[in-house]
Amino acid sequence: MAIKVIGAAYGSKQAGFDVTQIVQQRLDAGNDDVIVDNSAFGDPHPGETKRFGIVYQILSTGEILARCATENERFELVD
Repeated sequence: MAIKVIGAAYGSKQAGFDVTQIVQQRLDAGNDDVIVDNSAFGDPHPGETKRFGIVYQILSTGEILARCATENERFELVD
């Protein structure tokens, strides 16, 4: 299923990264699951728990969805 990442971010309240391109590259390679951890995105704020947020569009339907997760979670963008 084709997915376009509108925006994705990973970080704490004090520091974070735009990870839109990283997530889009993984989706383009056929991975629709997201692993939320420092090895996937880097560590913008060592010692603090990070959060992940994404807004994406399922191209076949045009539906726009948003998801969030805490560090060390894993989920699929499409059920």
